[in-house]
Amino acid sequence: MDPPFHNGEDTEASTPLNPLQDLESPHWQGGLALPCWLLYFKPIMAISVGTLLFGSGTALSPLYFTQVGNVPYMLGLLFVSVGLIFLLTGLVWIPVLKQSLEHKVVPKVNHGKEFQMECKHP
Repeated sequence: MDPPFHNGEDTEASTPLNPLQDLESPHWQGGLALPCWLLYFKPIMAISVGTLLFGSGTALSPLYFTQVGNVPYMLGLLFVSVGLIFLLTGLVWIPVLKQSLEHKVVPKVNHGKEFQMECKHP
């Protein structure tokens, strides 16, 4: 049996799954500026993950080479190298973001409404 259709009313199949799909999030309405912490979130996460990996690799490497603990082959050196890559990537990413924000004054467009990416650096 087919469900009855109501004239002018939305059915469950025609309503979007995400209610904010076509609307802007309430925090960004009115052209508010994007906060600085949101721009630097990914580089800070890369730095923190790199620091944790580098530190754990630094702790595991002496245990392997002195054969004090039962550490798998080259695990400490692997953590050191991957942690160093993450750490240096995050440390280089921050000045690149600062420089690109200083040179970009063009307003961004989000769903037809403009908002400025303003971030004041000391």
